[in-house]
Amino acid sequence: MLPRLRQGMSVLDCGCGPGSITLDIAELINPGQVLALDSSPIQIEQAESLRQQRGIANVTFTIGTAYELPYPDEHFDVVFSHAVLYHLKDPGQALAEFRRVLKPKGLVALRDACQCGDMMMPASPHLTAAWKTIEKVFSHQGGNMNFGSQHKKLLLETGFTNIALSFSYDSFSSDAEKASIKLYWQEFLSIDHRQMILEQGWIQEEDLSAQCAALAEWCAQPASFFARARCEAIAEKA
Repeated sequence: MLPRLRQGMSVLDCGCGPGSITLDIAELINPGQVLALDSSPIQIEQAESLRQQRGIANVTFTIGTAYELPYPDEHFDVVFSHAVLYHLKDPGQALAEFRRVLKPKGLVALRDACQCGDMMMPASPHLTAAWKTIEKVFSHQGGNMNFGSQHKKLLLETGFTNIALSFSYDSFSSDAEKASIKLYWQEFLSIDHRQMILEQGWIQEEDLSAQCAALAEWCAQPASFFARARCEAIAEKA
């Protein structure tokens, strides 16, 4: 997306999280304006704090949903959404909203996970089982960990044209990077979604403990690494 950004543009960052990417975009398009949306009040609070720390004025952070954007038709030059749509039960509805708020010839830029291309090495039975549990949680909540592979199909169905696809990896190989991945997925399994996993009867308590331990064992191995597959798309509103 970077080569397509211009000073003075209006950009929507939908699903902005803590705002780090949002603020980088704002600096690039200044004096243009970035409006940023996230459904989490905590994330919006963190993003606003970061905005103040960096002293960037051309950004506004708002709590809201991708299903019903609080913006008028044909308002933005670019809608950017990073690692958001694969969490949603109805990404098509969100894309339709993106198209509504884009100006004619405006651009949508997407980046989402595609779990089938991930590499977490060295593999182990408990590690493989942990990913199956994680995928069950996503599916149960309406998400799709392989949604990135559906970008082109859904963009076409929503009426976008001039679709350009690309593919990349986020890599985690240093001790600090691996520790962050281990902690994130351990908390995902053992804290954030523990009750759901056990109530659904997908696995027993001892299995959940073994899967979390497998993440720690993976992290401790000097040769281990994690590569997360990402699918990217840029398309134009006809």
